[in-house]
Amino acid sequence: MLKGKGVSKGIGIGHTKVLKHEEVKLTDFKVDDKENELNYFRKCLNNVIEDTKKVIEKLSGTEADIMNAYLMILQDPTLTKETERLIQEEGYNAGYAAKVGFETVEEVFKNMDDEYMSARASDIEDMKNKVVNKIIDKAELDLTNLPENTILVGKDLSTSDTAKLKLNSVAGIIIENGSENSHVSIMARTHEIPAIVGAKGALDSINDDIYIAINGATGEIFLEPTEEEIAKLEKIQNELKDEKGSLAKFKNKKSITKDGYKTEVVANIGTPKDMDAVIENGAEGVGLFRSEFIYMDSESMPTEEEQFEAYKEVLEKADGKRVIVRTLDIGGDKDLKYLNLEKEDNPFLGYRAIRICLREPEIFKVQLRALYRASIYGKLAIMLPMISSVDELRAAKDIINEVKEELKAEKIKFDKNVKVGIMIEIPSAAIMAEQLATECDFFSIGTNDLIQYTVAVERGNEKISNLYTKFHPAVIRLIKMAIDGAHKSKIFCGMCGEAAADERFIPLLVGLGLDEFSMNPTKILNSRKMIRNLNHKECKKLVQEILRMSSASEIKARLEEYKDNL
Repeated sequence: MLKGKGVSKGIGIGHTKVLKHEEVKLTDFKVDDKENELNYFRKCLNNVIEDTKKVIEKLSGTEADIMNAYLMILQDPTLTKETERLIQEEGYNAGYAAKVGFETVEEVFKNMDDEYMSARASDIEDMKNKVVNKIIDKAELDLTNLPENTILVGKDLSTSDTAKLKLNSVAGIIIENGSENSHVSIMARTHEIPAIVGAKGALDSINDDIYIAINGATGEIFLEPTEEEIAKLEKIQNELKDEKGSLAKFKNKKSITKDGYKTEVVANIGTPKDMDAVIENGAEGVGLFRSEFIYMDSESMPTEEEQFEAYKEVLEKADGKRVIVRTLDIGGDKDLKYLNLEKEDNPFLGYRAIRICLREPEIFKVQLRALYRASIYGKLAIMLPMISSVDELRAAKDIINEVKEELKAEKIKFDKNVKVGIMIEIPSAAIMAEQLATECDFFSIGTNDLIQYTVAVERGNEKISNLYTKFHPAVIRLIKMAIDGAHKSKIFCGMCGEAAADERFIPLLVGLGLDEFSMNPTKILNSRKMIRNLNHKECKKLVQEILRMSSASEIKARLEEYKDNL
């Protein structure tokens, strides 16, 4: 039996499809008509760009965010600069020039000190393969017509391959590389597909079209499983199905503990299309609407009207429930070519999010005008990302007040009572929570970034992924500081990172007094069920126990034990 790291629970039983990207052999012959060859390369590149856009049109949420970031790199002229030089100046054929040119860029990314940017080398390799295949008219790996109950096995699953999967045919995923926080893992959890990463040696042991089974919780891989093994796995599978079916009754229930402590379970969304899942899963509102999609879907700065229509659509669909819109959070892992942002050695610590909005207030004001105009169509709240100090918050509020005065002068209607809050995702903000709480209407803790900034670990880095953990005692203390700081000023505190939907973490968060749990819509019913099964007073005792612990492993073990005993 092989073993990897289980990152998406569930049982997968079926036949394998081994993903092999064969290396294309290209010769370095030269051409006479350089101009014609350059035009041919540009045509093929544009075809790949258009193919990518068509894929994005069918996506939403996190997957759309990931593919939009991929598209931004693909459209960046610096990506193809060396390829075009090799054709124009040296006369190489388009296929060879693209291979060498893209590999030059890939090598630059691999050697970057910043772990996130270094990890983008695999995306460049994927783009190279797509462009070269288009040039030589080689068919791509087709993952759109997989037979039912396919278990995918590969060294990795590229961003674009993941986006094109026929998901209802995929029974499981096994990847030799990857981490719990890689885009493959996130996609698998979003669609409830059993998945295992870090399965070293899988490609040496697993051939195409063999019968296997996997346990996405434990990371176990069963090659040619016995009848006894299948029976045990099917029992687990049926238990999971029964559990999922029983969740439907929680759709219209309140998220309240046994002893009457009230919370709300709300949704994270990335596009207006995601509202269907929000409604279907009985969310009590939207705790995070990532507004970046409007910018990333556009080749130029989106107009006020375009933004207004998107916000209006979401507010109307929410039907009076609160919608928290996070203002533009570009930079770090998300770039916009039309902003001409300089490449930075440390983009996650650089010019991004609210820092861009404060330096370029005209961009910020267009978004704020659209938001306030849309506010009359529902219950809007505005959330500012990457706030690290009171001064930043006050500067942002000054611009907000300017926009409100402008709208008043123009006699444009808007809701004058829109709540304005901030993300707590930087340790300095958590430490200053008491002071920040006097300046805004709510907090939302972004654990994904808070963890990486606290423990100094880039969350997509496979080599040190074990250090990226929400169970670190420092992370838990910062979460407590944020919640306590909010409550001292009688404002609410939510959480919109993945930790908010973690069954092991929910009892701790209830004990800490978290008011709002915001998550992927598919996680809502299970989280609500768990909250309703908790006793707030007992959870508070758990908090005191956890605060006396000094290691992440100790905390994780105790929280897992607590969950298992519920």
